[in-house]
Formats: sequence, C-alpha cells, structure tokens
Amino acid sequence: MRDGQLNIESQLNGRHPLQARLENWEETQMNMRMQNYKRTFGMGEPIRRTMEMQIVKETTLMPAVVGTPANIHLDILKNKDLDVDWEDVYTGDDQPLDFHSELEKRMGI
Repeated sequence: MRDGQLNIESQLNGRHPLQARLENWEETQMNMRMQNYKRTFGMGEPIRRTMEMQIVKETTLMPAVVGTPANIHLDILKNKDLDVDWEDVYTGDDQPLDFHSELEKRMGI
C-alpha cells in the first residue's frame, strides 16, 4: 500500500482485501466456535446448537416495554449476551412500542 501497488484482486473487485474478511467476521467466528465444540463434545453439540439457533430465529417474540425487541435467546446461543453493540443503544425508533401497542398492531385493533 505504501508503494502504491495493489494486488490484482483488489483492482478487479474495487475493494480492499480486508473488507471481505470484516464482512464475514461473525460467520468465521461462529464456524470456528462450532469446530471447537465438535472437537470437544463430539458432533452432536454443533448440530444441537445450529438447530436451536434456527428455531430461535424463526420464533417471533413480543417486544419489551421500551424499544425494539432484542432477541436475547439468539444472543445467548451466539455468546453475545454480554456484548453491547451500537444497535443495542441506538435503536433508531422515535417512538417506542409497549406490549399492548404491539398486540393491537398484530391483531388489527
């Protein structure tokens, strides 16, 4: 980079090679975690965790009293329950919904 020379791949794709790694960071970390579970506990553990994550992703939950619903179940399965991300603090919603407003919205009342 200091010499002003870039590799052919970055010239063809029009983006930096590090960008692809950063975009796939979460997936790479999850694959590494599943491989460690497989080595430690056997094949059943990654299969069970993958099934649980799929079930939790498909489940719709009512939102919390303030703000948008955070899927805490998925965060626990991904070991991200203690992390505070940008989306957790700044939800982007101007008006928070409570339980009753969400229920009325879903039932069409």
